[in-house]
Amino acid sequence: MSLPQKKLTAKQSVLDCYEQFHHPKFLELDPLMIIREYLDTSQVEEVALIGALFAFGAVGQIKKSLSLALTKTSLVDHTKVKDENKLAALWFESLLGFRHRIYVDRDLVLLKLLYRRSQLKFGSLETHFLIHHQQNSESIEQGLIGVINDYRKWSDEIEFKPGRFFSHMLNSPEQKSACKRWVMYLKWVARPNDGFDLGLWNNDKVRSDQLVIPMDTHLFKISRKLRLTTRKTVNWQTALEVTKSLKKIDPSDPTKFDFSLCRIGMLKYRKMI
Repeated sequence: MSLPQKKLTAKQSVLDCYEQFHHPKFLELDPLMIIREYLDTSQVEEVALIGALFAFGAVGQIKKSLSLALTKTSLVDHTKVKDENKLAALWFESLLGFRHRIYVDRDLVLLKLLYRRSQLKFGSLETHFLIHHQQNSESIEQGLIGVINDYRKWSDEIEFKPGRFFSHMLNSPEQKSACKRWVMYLKWVARPNDGFDLGLWNNDKVRSDQLVIPMDTHLFKISRKLRLTTRKTVNWQTALEVTKSLKKIDPSDPTKFDFSLCRIGMLKYRKMI
């Protein structure tokens, strides 16, 4: 498949792409395939967070790393360990030598400790996010900023220290980052379960029209060609602008097009289209 010709409108191009690629058979190329296996477990919110923040690089490697991380950490019964430092040591021992691209065993341990604090303080990451979220806002920006600021503060407090690149996990809209993996996580958990996204946060406080498109360099190029943005760099404002363009096609659920738009380059690379 080649990108739609210029004579087509942006709306028709996006809808054509959605019709062709929004199909469960393409889930095999997505880390969501693994995460959906945990839908009926109490771990799924955390599994989705790990899957999203480690979702860069080749899909096969993402799936392999996620499966390995979940297998190794499952060896530790964290419900029986109350001391944070002891739990960190146990997780670190179980993950020793783990690496996914720039992230190492220490990074995953700290991420799990931060998620654990969300659970202990608020009951879940969902409730933690809602503490900061502005229901009347156009987007999830303030909720995301709030959670990331908390995680930055907590990571300074926690004795266990991560690898040198961990700070990339906590990029924020305040620094103009597109926050691709965080907004992808929020899309996964907040959109209804449609066979793709997960619908974990079953509340009316985070609306689908507040979600932001997960923007990386690949989707940026697609968005430029489809005339969804005229911006020249990938940042938070670019993600908001592309989301706004998609709202013209579906005002209530603009990020539903993310999965299909991302298949274009992925499938061309695999010579499946």
